[in-house]
Amino acid sequence: MSPQGDHGALPAELPGFAVFFTAEYPRVVHSLMRAGATYEEAEDATQDAMHELLRSWPDCKNPAGWVRTVAWHAYCRKAERNRKRLALESRNARLARETPAGRSEPGEHEKVVEILRGLPPRQGQVLALHLDGYTAQEIAELISVKASTVRSNLRHALATLRGSLENYENKEGGSHVSMG
Repeated sequence: MSPQGDHGALPAELPGFAVFFTAEYPRVVHSLMRAGATYEEAEDATQDAMHELLRSWPDCKNPAGWVRTVAWHAYCRKAERNRKRLALESRNARLARETPAGRSEPGEHEKVVEILRGLPPRQGQVLALHLDGYTAQEIAELISVKASTVRSNLRHALATLRGSLENYENKEGGSHVSMG
């Protein structure tokens, strides 16, 4: 029998966790995806965070903020490992004067995701939460920073996105990608 009871069922004293999980799991996954995670990366990070939250559920004062922060850090750790791996692959491919098998020039969607993944972690996190509909004050409370820091990170993230997309459009000769 597992620590969660038969067949992974929640212990009777944790009914609030099931309600929280049902409501927040998809929101956290989508928030990570807006920050540049793939669906699989977002699900993995969210599952890990929810599992950790379950262990400390009765003592957690702000589960929504806690699970987002833990999921974000889990995603960042994995994304950083992937960035290093991709940079090494790219470097090796340039040295070999060939492109990696199965790779082609990125399309518009892939370029936007690449730009999002290139943002500093805090800017990506703030942008994702902003896109989820949180205000600067709510984001500040979730990630334990000042609202002015949230606004600054959001401003820098949007400026980076605009600049990167403008550069991409100029290279592509007036592509349809736009920040509005």
